[in-house]
Amino acid sequence: MQRGLMARSGAFIVRHRRWVALAWVLVILAAGYLNGVDKKSVSNSFRIPHADSQDAYDLLKERFTSQNAATARVVFSVPAGQQLSDADNAAVVAAVMEAIGKAKGISSAPDPLTTDAASALQHVTDQLPADEAAALAAVAKNLPPTVSANGRVAVANVSFDRSIVDLIDQFPVNPDEQATDYDNPYDRLQRAIDSVETGRVQVDIGGEVADMWNVPVSWWASHADEVGLGLGAVLLLVAFGSLFGMAIPIATALLGAITASGLVYFLASHITISSAAPPVTLMISLGVGLDYSLLIVTRYRQYLKAGLAPEDAVARAMGSAGKASMFAGVTVCVALLGLVFVPIPLVQTLGVAAAVGVAVMMVAALTLLPALLGFAGRKIDAVRLKFIAKDGPADPTTTFWGRFARRVTHRPWIFLVSGGVVLLVIAMPFLRIHFGMPDDSSLPNDLSQQQAFTITTDAFGPGTNGPLVVAVALPENDPQTYLDAFEALAPVNKALGALQPPGTVEGVEYSVGPIPNNADKVTAVVYELTPTTAPDDPATTDLVERLRADLAAATAGTDLVASVGGPTATLIDLTDVVTRYLPWVIGAVVLGAFILLVIVFRSILVPLKAAIMNLVSIAAAYGVVVAVFQWGWAKGAVGLTSTIPIVSFVPLVMFVILFGLSMDYEVFLMSRIKEEWDRSGDPQESVVLGVANTARVITTAALIMIVVFGSFVTNASPTVKLIGFGMAVAVLIDSTLLRMVMVPAVMALLGKSAWWFPRWLGWLPHLRLEEGDPPDAPPAPTDPGVAVPS
Repeated sequence: MQRGLMARSGAFIVRHRRWVALAWVLVILAAGYLNGVDKKSVSNSFRIPHADSQDAYDLLKERFTSQNAATARVVFSVPAGQQLSDADNAAVVAAVMEAIGKAKGISSAPDPLTTDAASALQHVTDQLPADEAAALAAVAKNLPPTVSANGRVAVANVSFDRSIVDLIDQFPVNPDEQATDYDNPYDRLQRAIDSVETGRVQVDIGGEVADMWNVPVSWWASHADEVGLGLGAVLLLVAFGSLFGMAIPIATALLGAITASGLVYFLASHITISSAAPPVTLMISLGVGLDYSLLIVTRYRQYLKAGLAPEDAVARAMGSAGKASMFAGVTVCVALLGLVFVPIPLVQTLGVAAAVGVAVMMVAALTLLPALLGFAGRKIDAVRLKFIAKDGPADPTTTFWGRFARRVTHRPWIFLVSGGVVLLVIAMPFLRIHFGMPDDSSLPNDLSQQQAFTITTDAFGPGTNGPLVVAVALPENDPQTYLDAFEALAPVNKALGALQPPGTVEGVEYSVGPIPNNADKVTAVVYELTPTTAPDDPATTDLVERLRADLAAATAGTDLVASVGGPTATLIDLTDVVTRYLPWVIGAVVLGAFILLVIVFRSILVPLKAAIMNLVSIAAAYGVVVAVFQWGWAKGAVGLTSTIPIVSFVPLVMFVILFGLSMDYEVFLMSRIKEEWDRSGDPQESVVLGVANTARVITTAALIMIVVFGSFVTNASPTVKLIGFGMAVAVLIDSTLLRMVMVPAVMALLGKSAWWFPRWLGWLPHLRLEEGDPPDAPPAPTDPGVAVPS
């Protein structure tokens, strides 16, 4: 048989390796340039098109810019037995607020002890006629207090002169430095506070400005990718026992990651790419790059040991492992592109950027890696660490994994049922998943916003930290006076409990409004509602849904358009969109992967088995995430101080990534089993040989993935911890219990029927992962072994 396209490509690259290397040098230089020039092109905006909360945000941005300004919450507190109204304490509060008011970029800094409800709206009422000023003054009667009932806590809401998005663009967050070590809005507030001797008064900064800039700085968290790559290098060194064997996959992954990042930033200069996309792309591309490189280098070393010349060894490795890596990469890209079905730009661009990263890594593994192998030749094992690695037995069936696979194939029902029970038990907590958004109470106790959140919740109630904003649009082509607008808004006021005693509307403690956008030409008004329940409480979700229904009824037949927004409402809308589209994404990804596997393996049962088992293993990973993060089992091991709800988009993003990575291992294993089946026709022996020859590669690749993903658990952000931990657990479950136990058991039970393929599907194209051997080629090599017990 003649060499296939991939084998010929590998041989061509080896012969022209200098030109290929030069081309990659130019690509990497261009990528490095793009990494520096286009790095600020990513977007920090978050939109949920057509959502009610997005309509509220857009209205505020268009007609009510003062309500769209960035804010911070300054919380004053004193020990038991004291009050903030005491002369010394009151003087401290006044001095702090005066210093904050003088800080650059601050538009409003009211003293919470002296600014009463009426004066809070004074800047608006001063511009109105007496009758309209009286109507607006009525709004002030329902403003929530700024001082707690016991007099020990006071809250001041500080406003900036720009929106939070504009401030982020002006002051990019530096994760490697403390917030007070470089110029940013939080630093300016803190410096103003530090300029005053506060004595017994504790002053904490909370709100969106603190959440954005006052992030914990950890060397491990800031260099998670570098740490993962370094540990991956150690694992590769242990696996190959060869310095060059370790360096070549690391170089391929690193240079591919640089190229992928540059391309993502280049795309960001032409289309909207979320700022979350580059780090996620880097994490995934490093993982798959090391996986594909490990697989190809392992096969290359096997062919060298079998006696082939370096060029022939590269050709054979690319014709087998290279083609398997290419197909695995395509499968991962298909899974990631499933995110484009979700109508949330952040999620869509995340999927596109990650798919671009995987595609670049796939190209690097198929072009750069063969060139590097061509330069190394037989010297790939020249610098060996003999005390670490040694070749395994010549017969792979006598290794640990060979013997284990034979036990599984002899008693498949026992292993299948036992493994299935374990997976189902682990997955059970997933049935009780609770979607929400981790609040500041879950942050480390030494952070200012954590203190501010906790103190405010205890003093004013759980709803204080999650207000709802109701924006109402009036006819823009016919601006009204405030008094006319006030009368037109009567049904809305009633629905929201505005101008009525606190607690009039069930679930609403305070309802402040209507506040106009203009003194004499009103085209929009805003209400701020304080719920009686916490942002992630199901009762708050019920409240938002009830308010939207009541507002729809109140504005029916009028020119008014009312929308409920704010961070809490945005989270509720996000959860709704994700839960509606998650089944479609799962269906599209599974169907796409199923079709690809059918084309490759010419089988119906093998792809069906892969889809079902991957879904079960991912559900098991979700179950572990729920048990640790939501239920609090061993939460201290991941650095949590309290339990947190699961952010709704995390299972969605995790699913497409994990399903794609699971297909990686599926292709690696099943392609070798199929190769042995085509050679021998023995279903049992092909399973044993397939597992024996790939188990070490798969477990080593999985261990590298676990290290890369697990390094993100060191991040102080609960959401980042959750993603890193969940993906590490999923890879662990997939590469051990699923891939090494349940898949061999199922294949043993299916026997020859696993490769049944209906004749009426014979028209489908056939993509062979093993291109065939030249006539003079030696038999397919067995695994030379890595440094694990055999």
